[in-house]
Formats: sequence, structure tokens, C-alpha cells
Amino acid sequence: MLVNINGTILPPEQATISIFDRGFLFGDSIYEVTRTYDKIPFILEAHLERLEKSANILGIQLTYSREHLNQEIRKTLNQFWSTSSKEAYIRLIVTRGEGDLSLAASGKMKNNYIILVRAQEENPSEWNDSGVSFIIADNRKTPKQTIDPNCKSGNHLPHVMALHQAKSEGAFDAIMLNQEGFVTEGTSNNIWIIKDNKIITPPLRSGILEGLTRKSLLEIIKKKSLTINETLFYPEQAYDADECFFTSSTRELVPIVQIDKNLIGNGLPGPIYKRLHQYYHDFINDYTISQKQALN
Repeated sequence: MLVNINGTILPPEQATISIFDRGFLFGDSIYEVTRTYDKIPFILEAHLERLEKSANILGIQLTYSREHLNQEIRKTLNQFWSTSSKEAYIRLIVTRGEGDLSLAASGKMKNNYIILVRAQEENPSEWNDSGVSFIIADNRKTPKQTIDPNCKSGNHLPHVMALHQAKSEGAFDAIMLNQEGFVTEGTSNNIWIIKDNKIITPPLRSGILEGLTRKSLLEIIKKKSLTINETLFYPEQAYDADECFFTSSTRELVPIVQIDKNLIGNGLPGPIYKRLHQYYHDFINDYTISQKQALN
């Protein structure tokens, strides 16, 4: 792993940041996560654009341009690949900056940015072959009236609690419900179900992050003229689904075959999930080829 702090690349054991940084003190930070395919950062521009939107929501004045952060990510990747041949996981964190112990952010602060790059391990084959299990978390998702869910901030305590519950119960992850009891998302992924050949996913108004993999898959589904419905649904409808899966930037599409004690469909990854998974891989390949051609 390599860590880039404000342009200085360090091994993790040498990487430090001030204890007065507001990201550490209050979770007053934003972040994005992506990965590489064939050493091409995947839809990096879209991630940097969303980072800027998160900054606007929190009122963080960015002191580093999109172009600067892009260059620093690529610089860190190049150094990582000087000693590794593996694909890379990329996490970019931008904090409001350093201050005193007050909640109030005093004046214009200089951001700190941290870029973490490590090897991206591919999904274990059993995830796609056998699927994973989820639970419904006891704690609810933070209401969208409290903080806009499209702000990808470093304050993730409700998600940490939900994932801790899932792991303590032997599950892979947890689905979080909103205050009305509707399904929203996993702790770091978007949720999809399939019923009677219809693909269903919670709408943005349920209080979810507009995941970039979710957005890409919606576009793919529409191009393939498949039936898609962005609608609210309860956990009981997920229990009764024919298929279920989640999407995320680093894990792509993974089938969910059990929620709580309920098997989904026949308890195995389903045919529509498999088709969508292939479509998404085709999309990745097309993107990677186009980016390589643009570099030549």
C-alpha cells in the first residue's frame, strides 16, 4: 500500500495527519473509491465530479482542483505499479482541514487530501457461484432530512454499526431501512431485487446514495430494453424476490441468496443476475478499450 498526503507519497507506517484535522475530529470529510482495470482508473472523472458535489453539500471549499487530484492519483498509481503488477484499489479522502476543537469551522481552511492505493483483490469465485447472505440492520439509515445521502462523507457511524451487526450474526453485510421501513441500501452498496422478470431497485427519494455502478447499470438495463422499476419496497418484498444482488464500485455485481433466514428464490444466483453481470463486464471492457485508445 502507498499513501499520498498532500502530494507526498509514503509507506503506510510513515503516513501521519494532524490530530486537529476535522476529518479525524468530526468526520468532516468527503471521499470516493474506485479501482483500475488493465491499469485504467475506472470512471475516475465521474468520481471526482461527485466529490465536488459532496463538497458543495457540506460547504467545503476545495483548495485543490479536480485536475490536481487527478494528477496526484495517477502519480501514486505509477509509483505503486513500479513494484506491483496488480490492479489497484483507490480511495481519495479530502478533509475540510485543520482547526481547533470547536465544531465551528473558522474561516477558509486549507484541505488535506489523502490518496490510498493498494492491490485490488478480485472477488472470490464463491461469491458469484454461491452468493452471499445479508441481514436487515436493527438501526435505521440517517434520514435524508438530516444529511443529503448524495454527500459521500467520512461520517459513517450508522453504517459501521450495521456492518458490525451483520458480521456478528455471520452475514456478509446488512441492508438498512429508512425511517418509513423501506429498503434503502447496504452499508456500502446499492440493492436490487428481481421479481417476475422485473428488475427493481430503490429510488433516490428513499434516501440512498446515487451509486455510480448503480447509475451505469441502469443505463445498461435501459439500452438492453429490460424492465426496470425504481420504486419503494419493504423487506418482505425482498424476502419474496426471485433474485437479489448488490452493486458497488470495487465489487461490481454480487448475488444475495439469503436475507435474514429467508432464502431468495432457490437460494442460488439467478439467470437475470448472470446476464446483468456479463453486461456490466462488457461495459467495463468497452470503457477500458476506449480509454486506452484515447491515450494513444
